[in-house]
Amino acid sequence: MLGRIVFGALLLLPAVPMAQAASFDCTKARTPFAKAICSTPDLSKADETLAKALQTALGGLSAPARAEVLDAHDKWVKFANIACTSKAKPATKPYNADGISCLENLFSDRTEQLQNSKMLGGLRIYYVDRYAALRDPDAGETNTPVATKSVSTPRIDGTDAEAQAFNHFIETGTGKDIDPSIATSPKPEDGSEDDTAELLVSAVTPARITLTLQSYSYGHGAAHGMPGITYIHYLRGEKRRLTAGDVFTGKGWQQRLQELALAAVKKTEGEDLMLDDPSSINDLVVDPARWDFSADGLVLQFEPYEVAPYAAGAPTVVIPWPELQNLLAPGASALEG
Repeated sequence: MLGRIVFGALLLLPAVPMAQAASFDCTKARTPFAKAICSTPDLSKADETLAKALQTALGGLSAPARAEVLDAHDKWVKFANIACTSKAKPATKPYNADGISCLENLFSDRTEQLQNSKMLGGLRIYYVDRYAALRDPDAGETNTPVATKSVSTPRIDGTDAEAQAFNHFIETGTGKDIDPSIATSPKPEDGSEDDTAELLVSAVTPARITLTLQSYSYGHGAAHGMPGITYIHYLRGEKRRLTAGDVFTGKGWQQRLQELALAAVKKTEGEDLMLDDPSSINDLVVDPARWDFSADGLVLQFEPYEVAPYAAGAPTVVIPWPELQNLLAPGASALEG
């Protein structure tokens, strides 16, 4: 039954002499997409793993949440049918080696995405995912014919007050952080760049739900893509986003945090430090979107190139809580760890 739900569009006549894939009957494979899955052992294995990941992701969900996940997966199947082609349309000829490799990566990425659906801190978290693929208008110049877009946002399964408040916040309060329209209604000119944005629930504590926004953009023809990591901390009691005043208080906390951050960056990056103007990080380190919380201290997140070369990735430094003790607002200790 699950296979018919997931890959129903692929179950087309006539029969072909291929092995059995996990999610559909290969004797009914007709499209180049379906045939590629059936005739390529690694891709068939990836299909099997993906089918198991979907079953697991659906486990324990309410009927409305299950419907949302299945709808998202149906959109992914349609996306996968066109994302690894040359014109962002379903393939009419067999996939070549590059196309097969592209499909394997898509299946692997989707499997990882589905694995985010789970219980965390007593909450059943699932995700609403959207996708798009469109032809690059400058494909001849960049040798990248299709741009792909992906957006993933979390939900709490349930009808209780907390689930409703959190889901409303995700739908209406994160617009400045993540733009679903990059996948739901991309413009033709967006075809020159790949974009991914995943808003993941990374921690649930009695006081907060931490959301990690992992983004990635790749302008076709560029030497490399640009990843990004920022945070949203949702305060469960207040049903709102964390602000700087929830963590720090009094005059001068910004300057002291900036001093501690600069010292930590110099120590952490050493010879790799790229900071001609030390004041360039001042606005970054006082921005709650750059903060994460650990038992050891406040984690400060930097993006590539901000303090170190691209090869260093997105560096972090930790400011120990004892060094911040005199700066912390009442109740801030509840946010730690």
